[in-house]
Amino acid sequence: MFDERALKELASLQVEGPILSLYLNVDPTQRTVEEYKLKLREMLKQISTEADPEDIEAVKRFVDYDYDWSGRGLVIFSRQAEEIWYTYSLAIPVRSGITVARRPYISPLVELDGLYGRYAVALIDRQEAKFYFYQMGEQQAQQVVDGEDVRRTRRGRGSSVHGMRGGAPFSGRREAELIQRNLRDMAGALTAFCERHHPRRLLLAGSEPTVAQFQEQLPAPLRELVAGTLSIDVDASDTDIREHAFVMLKKLEGLRHEKVVEAVVTSAAKGMNGVVGLDQTLSVANEGRVQVLLVERDYHQPGYRCAGCGYLTTQPLETCLFCGEAFTEIPDAVEAVVTQVVDKGGTVEVVEVDKLEETRIGALLRY
Repeated sequence: MFDERALKELASLQVEGPILSLYLNVDPTQRTVEEYKLKLREMLKQISTEADPEDIEAVKRFVDYDYDWSGRGLVIFSRQAEEIWYTYSLAIPVRSGITVARRPYISPLVELDGLYGRYAVALIDRQEAKFYFYQMGEQQAQQVVDGEDVRRTRRGRGSSVHGMRGGAPFSGRREAELIQRNLRDMAGALTAFCERHHPRRLLLAGSEPTVAQFQEQLPAPLRELVAGTLSIDVDASDTDIREHAFVMLKKLEGLRHEKVVEAVVTSAAKGMNGVVGLDQTLSVANEGRVQVLLVERDYHQPGYRCAGCGYLTTQPLETCLFCGEAFTEIPDAVEAVVTQVVDKGGTVEVVEVDKLEETRIGALLRY
């Protein structure tokens, strides 16, 4: 399973030679297995002069004999000469691509983790709740909570709680109290569920009135995790719930990126805790000051890395001012700073093209 620990492990990975990084979309709703195998062969042919032949053969063997084709995205990192081999089958599709470099190419995984990493969905009814915990779109845990039976009175004689229509005030009050008790117990169960699984975001699903009542029962820390609500029937299938959540997460991610971009640009303009542009971003990242790194998707720029301390720059310096070691040219300083920020515990947000305009990269700072 891919999670934050796997991402940090990849970010800290050091290799002596080139490592092959492969992303292959294997969504069965789009193409057949044979078509994906043909796509893979074309991709491997493109880097045949750059990659170690052992890595190419290892990828071919895995896909032909070991991969079960159960996911929608396949990610492989291979450096056979140093016994490095990682494979991840993801429940979400990826954009196909392949690179060969001195560090694993992790930006696509960073983006996917930001969108689909560690979230929960709570599907609420007046007398039943279903909780789901997902990691990278894959269900990791589920819990069903049954409340007391809410007996809906016959048409024309009772209430549906809203206003307690129908001339049965005692019955209506009792029904309302029972529903509130159910929702309160479900809120307690959801709190325990989230304490076990630590989601970053929580989606509430169900009918609008019930979800609103339920949210009032949640403790403040859990209310702060609520990122959005979904209108889903309590009898919806697990697949429907997951797909509805995918759509909502993408929408929420776009809105969140707009706010973060605005915060970075505004802070940089005021000379506060924000910077924009590659040179300034590399400078503060070298100091370990980046709290949130914003990078435009598919932004790449060559640069230089100190062979001793890892200092990153776009300037062709001969020796490092900090450790005296020589600089080596690297094909992608943007990917290098993404890896550096992840390794140091910062957050990376991959945003859509043109969100950061001509600067294409920026950061919010810790101090």
